[in-house]
Amino acid sequence: MAFIIPVGLLSLLLFTGCSSHGTVAVENPHAEDRSKLSKIKNATQEIEAFEASRKNSSAPAMMLAPVYQEISVFDEQKITFSAEQANFHKVMYSIAEISGLNLIIDKDVDIQIPVTISVKEAYLKEVLDIVMNISGCYYELKGNILHVKQFEEKSFLIPYVHSSTSFTTQLGGDMLSSASGSSSSGSSGGSSQGVKGEFKLKFDNPVEINNFYEQLEKNIASLLSADGKYTLNRFTGVLNVYDKKTNVDTIEGIIQKIKKQSNKQVLIEAKILEVVLNDNHSLGVSWDAVANNVLATGDQLQLQQTLGLSGAVAGTMTYSAKNFSSIITALDESGNVDTLSNPSINVLSGQSAVISSGKLIPFWEKEVQTTQGTGGSASNSEVTYNRRDVLNGVTMGVTPTVMSDNRIMLNIIPITSSIEDIVYYVDENGNSVASAPILNVKEAGTIVYAKNNDLVLIGGLINNTVSTKVEKIPWLSEIPWMGALFTRTVKTDEKRELVILIRLRTAE
Repeated sequence: MAFIIPVGLLSLLLFTGCSSHGTVAVENPHAEDRSKLSKIKNATQEIEAFEASRKNSSAPAMMLAPVYQEISVFDEQKITFSAEQANFHKVMYSIAEISGLNLIIDKDVDIQIPVTISVKEAYLKEVLDIVMNISGCYYELKGNILHVKQFEEKSFLIPYVHSSTSFTTQLGGDMLSSASGSSSSGSSGGSSQGVKGEFKLKFDNPVEINNFYEQLEKNIASLLSADGKYTLNRFTGVLNVYDKKTNVDTIEGIIQKIKKQSNKQVLIEAKILEVVLNDNHSLGVSWDAVANNVLATGDQLQLQQTLGLSGAVAGTMTYSAKNFSSIITALDESGNVDTLSNPSINVLSGQSAVISSGKLIPFWEKEVQTTQGTGGSASNSEVTYNRRDVLNGVTMGVTPTVMSDNRIMLNIIPITSSIEDIVYYVDENGNSVASAPILNVKEAGTIVYAKNNDLVLIGGLINNTVSTKVEKIPWLSEIPWMGALFTRTVKTDEKRELVILIRLRTAE
């Protein structure tokens, strides 16, 4: 049998055979590098073209599929159910059976509580919330297990500064001297019969009122049931409460309000001024003129009389540089203004602070303790000196309280004390045993309501002082033995009025 091979195929076979056996192909060494460079160039161009088309495209951004969330039984399930004066545990059993839940009721729960309810196509969660509210219980749902509980334990962190302050001041006293005493109608002599006038105003802020944790414990104890209990670590501020759910929720609400209120602070920036009154204002600063100066700036200074001192005034207005300058200008018209101090202090709402400015003058009292010797020996005497410091200056007690509308109720008590003279006490041998000051005391007390960034003004505290000035004739006063003839001491009576400006700013 003969095979016929096409001429074209025969030529291809002959050409291939000659190439593979008789010819060696030479490969270009740079061909592969050029191929790689070409592929990189093409890829770069494609990337750039894609970025350009993406920027110019108006197609919306790609949206990812939402994360799968398991739907709670409360989200969909509705139940129809009714009961009349049924025991709590039977009601809960029926609800659990209808909704397909497993039920656990703690042994502390009062299962005999009567419940009357009738619902139709109501959401399961709302039904449970109502039944829990009636019974005073609460529930937890874990998977398909409904756990009903009566008592709850909860911890609260109540950080607070461990400090307590107090101050007491009593304004006023006897208006008429009672030194003459009193006598009966049948007695002889010219003594008066019990004539006495008295007006007192006492501000008392004891330590226990400002004891934060003590007040907190009193509040918690009053809210607990007979089965409730609590522990409070005052060092760390951690409070643990164990009680019925409703009581724990009430305590939590109280604590949140207390923390919100106690965290509020008031920045008190005071400027204590002293005005040496001139002859035209010997009766004191003209506060009507001060109010008119403030009114010219577009604001209003509302003045009121303070308690405890006749003529003392207090007022409030919005703080601004223009208002402050107008007050200083009006005070300059009344006399020379001198700044005594510029204290500034942050005070927690409801807490008290004391601001003092002046000099502490020491006074001494000699105390002798004698011990009798034994066996006829001589007695021994021990002498000690007790020091008492008296403030020659200004003391100011302040208690700011931030109210719910963010107004500030400020209880302020300024007291000025100046030493007019010193009395020395001597024993029978002429030795000084004690010294005591004669004080000129001015005090006032008031409560003002202010807003944030208000300026509180207090004035009317006037003191009569005697200033001593030595006048000398130059050169002649330096002549020995004769210099005193050319020197004189001049005493001048001065009236000084104390003015206190307080800027209030609230911060949390």
